[in-house]
Amino acid sequence: MIVLRFRIAPTITAALVVMAIAATTAPVSAQDADDAERQLDAATQAAEKASGLVDDAVADRDEIEARLADSIAHASDLAASLSEVGTSLDTLATQVTHADTELADIAHELERRAVQTYMDVLGSATLTVVASDSVEEAMVASNAVSQVVNRGRADSDELFVKRRSLEQLQQLYLEKESEYTTLKAEMDAEVAELVALYEQADAQVAQAVRKQQQADADYRAALTAVDMARIRESERKRQEDRPPTTTAPAPGPTTTTTPSAPTTNPPAGTTTTQPPNWSFPPQVERWRGLVSQFFPSNRVDEALAILRCESNGDPNAYNPYSGASGLFQFLPSTWATTAPKAGYPEASPFDAEANVASAAWLANRYEELGQYYWRAWSCRRVLN
Repeated sequence: MIVLRFRIAPTITAALVVMAIAATTAPVSAQDADDAERQLDAATQAAEKASGLVDDAVADRDEIEARLADSIAHASDLAASLSEVGTSLDTLATQVTHADTELADIAHELERRAVQTYMDVLGSATLTVVASDSVEEAMVASNAVSQVVNRGRADSDELFVKRRSLEQLQQLYLEKESEYTTLKAEMDAEVAELVALYEQADAQVAQAVRKQQQADADYRAALTAVDMARIRESERKRQEDRPPTTTAPAPGPTTTTTPSAPTTNPPAGTTTTQPPNWSFPPQVERWRGLVSQFFPSNRVDEALAILRCESNGDPNAYNPYSGASGLFQFLPSTWATTAPKAGYPEASPFDAEANVASAAWLANRYEELGQYYWRAWSCRRVLN
């Protein structure tokens, strides 16, 4: 046999002892299976209700989201219209500016013409006519001056009409722009309100989802409670059907009587070093060959006694309170560290060979450290 030498910290050793003791600690009162079933039904209904709340909240959010999309599209259309109107306004503004310049030029030209006409009249022969005493000649001169002035006034009136038309158009646009600005403000307010509603609906969805998750967790917990209640009920019935075990006689110099061995008396003044003659039921005795493969020959009967105390030879034995499993009732944490070192890293604790081999490795390890061979098992009491 290959002996593995490792140094295990005292804290780990203590932890192994505590876990081994925990495996045989008396369980707390078990939950009634009927109560667990009723709690499971209530949790199922709560989970279904929570799922419905999520669906309702999602539907509300989808409706608000659709309204929000419509409002945003409307606002986008209004923005496009505003851009178009703004371009027209820029064009009109350019035209008005040009008209103002043109008007100024025309006014200047009118003034120049008026002055020139006046000077022409004064410097022409018509002046004599004007200054003459002939009424007819004076009327002719007055008509000429009036015609010049009237032509300029007509041009000026036309320009003013054009400018007034542009100003009216600009005023109309400003009114429309003001109307649009008001409409856009209302639309922005509507969109802001919808966004707030959407955020609120989104928060409601998140809250509903959290409630559903909690309801699902409660459902799983209730389902686990039902399973555990059934396991405890099955374990209780198994323990009730379990045949009574006989207490092994303590070793010593006194006479030992067993069904399978004659009574012997050691010589006076001497002590026996031989283990007692154990008597095991068939469900335990059937593991003798496997135990002999991994335990030293002087430890086989002791191992079978520990095995009987722990599982009564049932390789599928399971303690629902501590999780201890298999022939030697390994705790999950102890199995996770021991089985790989024994050469069974992927094995189940319900695998009889892996369980026995791991038990042998652990017991031998304690002996290598100078400690009691069966220290990891509280069932060692049956050996004393």
